[in-house]
Amino acid sequence: MTTVAAARPSSTVPAGSRRMRRLESSAALAIPACIVVAAALLIPLAYVLLLSLNRSQPGVVDLNGNFTLANYTRFLSSPFYLRVLGKTIYLAAITTALCGVFGSILAMVIWRAPARWRGAIIIVVISPLLVSIVTRTFGWMIVLGDNGLINTSLMTLGLIRQPLHLMFTDGAVIVGLLHVFLPLMVLPILTALDRIDPNVPQAANTLGASRFTTATEVIMPLAAPGLVSGVTIVFSLAMSSYITPALMGGPDSGMITTLIYQQFVVTFNWQFGAVLVAILLAVSLVMVGAILFEFGRRTRKWMVRR
Repeated sequence: MTTVAAARPSSTVPAGSRRMRRLESSAALAIPACIVVAAALLIPLAYVLLLSLNRSQPGVVDLNGNFTLANYTRFLSSPFYLRVLGKTIYLAAITTALCGVFGSILAMVIWRAPARWRGAIIIVVISPLLVSIVTRTFGWMIVLGDNGLINTSLMTLGLIRQPLHLMFTDGAVIVGLLHVFLPLMVLPILTALDRIDPNVPQAANTLGASRFTTATEVIMPLAAPGLVSGVTIVFSLAMSSYITPALMGGPDSGMITTLIYQQFVVTFNWQFGAVLVAILLAVSLVMVGAILFEFGRRTRKWMVRR
């Protein structure tokens, strides 16, 4: 009786109080992670943003209280830097679009593949992630070089007399980025496809829809969250990619990341390099926000139409 009486008051605790206690416990568990994020990301980023407001002094990395927008004015008033920023967005957008197309097709193939082959195909798709980006990039440099596999094969077959200039071009950069980021597009789309009821495409076919109509009008809208996740990841990483553009595009690749490297490492102009970092971050956030906004708008439109 005593045990039952002692346990009874705990059962009378309101459900709202119990939920509040669980939320407080969860918040307490998240505090260490928040501290790590603040120490490893937010504090260095804040330092860089404050550094961008200092006047350019090559070799000086200390902050001072004399804030100015002179470095931002220098960037925005220079056609060269604006052209580099535009080219960075262009290459990132082309890479993302190609990854979206090929990634959707590849994810659909994996989704429809027999169970005994599916695991092997997934391993093949993610295998590039197990190899260093530098190694993969040098591999493409061997393939696309003047004495590489493609030019050697074409000259052996007599199709060309002079090697094609494939390396140190925008096309080479796009090929390298596509190879690096394609798995990051396939996996989110495949995850979204796995959530679709297998009976849905069968029902569409029964109602007279062709395979193409089923794929474009039924399956892909349902897998759109995975596509948007992949687009967001690939575009953000392509905008900030350095190794592949630097190796396959050369020192004059025209990507803003190579300029950031030059400002920090070559000229030691950390203030202007911080400006480039801030502008790259701002543009990436704006573009990703625009992608998410457009996706939400089209999703609402699609739901209303249905």
